[in-house]
Amino acid sequence: GGGLAGISAAIFLAERGFTVKIFEKETYIGGKVGSWPVKFNDGFSTNVEHGFHAFFRQYYNLRNLLKKIDAFKYLIPIDDYLILTKDYGNFGFKDISTVPILNILSMAKTGIYSYKDAMLNPGFRKMTSLLSYNREKTYANFDNVSFKDFADDVKLPPEMQLMFTTFSRAFFAEPQYISMAELIKSFHSYFLSNDLGLLYDVLNDDFKDTLWKPAKDYLNKYKSSISLDSKITSFKKEVDNFIINDERFDYAIIASDVKGTKSIIKDSDYFKTEHPNFFSQMTSLKQSQRYSVLRVWIDKDIRQGVPFFIFTDALKILDSVTIYHRIEKTSDEWVKKNGGGIFELHSYAVPDDFPEEEIRNQFLKEFEDYFPEIKGYKVKYEYLQVKDDFTAFHTNLYKTRPQVKTEVENLFLAGDWVRLDSPAMLMEAATTSALYSVNHILEQENLKQNPIFSVPLKGIFG
Repeated sequence: GGGLAGISAAIFLAERGFTVKIFEKETYIGGKVGSWPVKFNDGFSTNVEHGFHAFFRQYYNLRNLLKKIDAFKYLIPIDDYLILTKDYGNFGFKDISTVPILNILSMAKTGIYSYKDAMLNPGFRKMTSLLSYNREKTYANFDNVSFKDFADDVKLPPEMQLMFTTFSRAFFAEPQYISMAELIKSFHSYFLSNDLGLLYDVLNDDFKDTLWKPAKDYLNKYKSSISLDSKITSFKKEVDNFIINDERFDYAIIASDVKGTKSIIKDSDYFKTEHPNFFSQMTSLKQSQRYSVLRVWIDKDIRQGVPFFIFTDALKILDSVTIYHRIEKTSDEWVKKNGGGIFELHSYAVPDDFPEEEIRNQFLKEFEDYFPEIKGYKVKYEYLQVKDDFTAFHTNLYKTRPQVKTEVENLFLAGDWVRLDSPAMLMEAATTSALYSVNHILEQENLKQNPIFSVPLKGIFG
């Protein structure tokens, strides 16, 4: 796989002298952080992506990778972590303390909760579990509990429930599905374990130019190759060699997404006959609910003074709005020439019963509800995606979640869906899992392993 995990693993191996080959089924690299060209009927062409990506400041391993390939220089900061709602006002987090414990206390001034809630609500005391992250204990106690059940149990105030629901949906799951253990881990990783706050950085232009060109340029300095449009048609092992699409390799790292990984394993008679338990575990991997992204080029712009990425409390499906012409240089150039604005409307977890044919119109309706100043707008171009290939962070999945090292000698796994010792998530988990995979190979070759950075492995009370 040529996504973030696969490219990261290739870089970490190639620079240590290994000859590396990447198989990528698409005609572009990047996976969920990929960028590919689209062309419209009138000849206009541009690149689109799976959706907005935030490079949080506690993504230590990913940010070190960006520095290594000389892509760090393209990062720019966001002004605020903003949530817009219809019923409870708006919530911003730029002014809260970044010091652990103080950040929780200062969050009260945002209106998310009140000290009165904390003092008078007996169930509120169970919120200390957020401060008690301990991987094994947390998953033992909370992986079978959904956030919705937890929120009902502790009688979470509506405003705080809204914040966590936003957080939950950002991990591609509705509150009734997401594991409370995963939510505790995410809150620990992003907020409670470090003094870097919730603000983050983004790349200032299309991923093709700001991330994947630097990555390819770096790999080109070493013994590496990338085979695009190369679906895995055969994957087996003979003695000490893997034979992948009729080529021989000493080691293999499966760094595809959940859906792609299931397909690779399912199509292999070798795994089915020689490693039936592994075959069953891998083909039982669960992917996310549907998610959807609508990119629109319209003839109006929204108000100034809001950050270029905004969470919205979904009226039905709209979770966020990204203002691309205030981030990307190429989008800004288009708007300067043509007027209007370029926006991305994202639903991280489309409700299971929501009709696919209604997604586009519902996106635009909610967009206008939150930004009425665009009323009367005209859509010049649009590009809609509806997919279901992200990682599921649902209840009761931890016990069967595969680890980096597999029972198949010299076969390793990388991706944000792999169980790690560190509490990394999303893009940081993809990069970190690649480091773990590579370190296993380095260890077997008696080479010095790469350092792996992490927020603290346990919470304050863990």
